[in-house]
Amino acid sequence: MKRWMFVAFVLGLFATHAATALDGQDVLRRVRRAYDRVNSFQAEFDQTFIWKLAGSEQQMTGRFLMAKPNRFRVQTDVQTVVTDGRTVWSYSPATRQVILNDYDPATMPLRPDNFLLQFPDENHVTYVGEQRLDGRKAHVLDVLPRDETLGITSARVWVDADSWMARKVTYVSVNEDTTVYVLRDVQLNAAIPDTAFSFRTPAGVDVVDFRASASR
Repeated sequence: MKRWMFVAFVLGLFATHAATALDGQDVLRRVRRAYDRVNSFQAEFDQTFIWKLAGSEQQMTGRFLMAKPNRFRVQTDVQTVVTDGRTVWSYSPATRQVILNDYDPATMPLRPDNFLLQFPDENHVTYVGEQRLDGRKAHVLDVLPRDETLGITSARVWVDADSWMARKVTYVSVNEDTTVYVLRDVQLNAAIPDTAFSFRTPAGVDVVDFRASASR
């Protein structure tokens, strides 16, 4: 009798594990449900860009802010990109130039908050396993692009097991260059002032306006 009780116990453990085991599709669904509940997102980030051909890398830090539906700000020492959902400002301190464009979701770069919404081919999402990221449990996914025109061949994403938001993204370009984003100090649904999603042009900076209204 004890033997059969032990066997039943072991089988029960396997059944529980099978019922709770995750796959790539499960994680993707949970990420999207979590994102639906988020109205604003802000974080500090570390970015590393590795040039395959040159054998060199560039590191920088920055800040990312987002408020639904279409407002965001990405700010580093190299560039600031801001949109209020109508106009996009791209400012480069090195060139002392601001470029204005009409907001178009199709031409916007992939963002760390919605990478798993916009990037992956849902038929090519692979669950790699669990890892620790900054002391927190994360689910790791390998994903392939839904659109070859994105210029990315593959990506790996670390998803926080509590918030179900992406905390780290590594992707490889068609030129075999690698970009790594690591998010820090993530805040969800915090109040962000409207002024964060507008841009005041510094004095002495050239403005290049490519908006449709500018050509009329």
